[in-house]
Amino acid sequence: MSGPKCTTYQLDQSFTAAELRAAARDAAVREATRRRQEAAREAALRAAAARDAAVRGVKALNARITALSRARDDRGKQYGAAVSVRVPEPLVLGTQSTSELESWCAETDGALAGAERELREQTARALATELFAGMSGHTAGRRPAEAAELFADRPEGSPAVPSGADGPRDGDEAAREDVGQALARVLSRLLPDCDEDRRTAARAAAARVAAAATPDEARTWLTETRLRVQRANEAAEAARREAREAIELLHDLEEPEGTGETEADSVRALLTEVVSGHRALDESLRRRAADCRAAAEAEAEQRYVVNTVTDALADLGYHVGEGFETLTVADGALRLSRSEWPEHAVNLAVDRQGGQLRTAVVRTAAGHGDDAAHLDVEREEQWCRDFQELRDRLAEAGLRTDVQVAVPPGRVPVPLVAAPAAPVPRARRGHRERER
Repeated sequence: MSGPKCTTYQLDQSFTAAELRAAARDAAVREATRRRQEAAREAALRAAAARDAAVRGVKALNARITALSRARDDRGKQYGAAVSVRVPEPLVLGTQSTSELESWCAETDGALAGAERELREQTARALATELFAGMSGHTAGRRPAEAAELFADRPEGSPAVPSGADGPRDGDEAAREDVGQALARVLSRLLPDCDEDRRTAARAAAARVAAAATPDEARTWLTETRLRVQRANEAAEAARREAREAIELLHDLEEPEGTGETEADSVRALLTEVVSGHRALDESLRRRAADCRAAAEAEAEQRYVVNTVTDALADLGYHVGEGFETLTVADGALRLSRSEWPEHAVNLAVDRQGGQLRTAVVRTAAGHGDDAAHLDVEREEQWCRDFQELRDRLAEAGLRTDVQVAVPPGRVPVPLVAAPAAPVPRARRGHRERER
């Protein structure tokens, strides 16, 4: 069991978490990352970063679309046909190119802003109509201003003659009309996804405006309505920021599901509730998500190390069995074989916690006499040469190694182990398919 036994490894600190994730998931990016001095690496990483940003953008817009659709449906139930806004359809992520995703984001962002503005204006118009229609006494029959007057681009206090009005207005009536228009414009600023309690509070203040006995009372309640709308919008904006942060965390924690419930599964479920507006992103959840993200980044580093070692060994002629991508030291040693080694193999394990590679040449078939012993030494010497080449390749990939334990070839007998299952050869450089 001679040759290098225990080798520590350390990842180049210039690697970013995003780079490691991209390299761990994509063979082409990993290949470019291994050859860090080449221009191909920069191009591949830029492409990976651009796609990652585009995917994040799509996810954020899809969440906004869902929230706006839910608000549109709620307002439709409340006001009926007065609310009729077409919301863009969410995008199902698939095989779209990065440029296609970026184009969709740019187009949808503008369409979504227009749909939200239209929903706010329609809701304000419907609410103003409802409030004035329910008034009695001196306000009975007073109509809200028409849409063109409500949302015209002019200062709130500027006078406007309602369309269809006959003759001049007296002072009180003119003031009431101006307050009515200002009320509708204030209500049109209320974000459609603000919570129901704050919406109700703003609506209650608006009702006092419509029911005011004097213009001064109406202006006082108009100021209160404006403040309540402002507070409602601040809360809605804070919820949007939390939802966006939750989307970013979900993206970073997006991994293939394992077996059984994990902490990451629980955190993802809670973050999904934040995105849907059903809970707040408190500090406790932030800490749990940060811990899961740190674990995911460590796992990405592990996958990068394992995949880089695997690729280099395949280039050196070793056959690496399936399952190496998920190998941990607790799983035992990986068996490496060569076509010209019918009786020998190499056991290798990666210890992420210790940052170690553990290797040993083993026999898979019994040997006898001096010829067998001589062959053992030859295999150990070849592995020593290949291991040095492996270290050079790992250094190019940003993995610095330091041999801690080594035994000269032939010093101790090579142990006999069970023969490995028939390995599945990995594709050589230039013939690897893109991993998804």
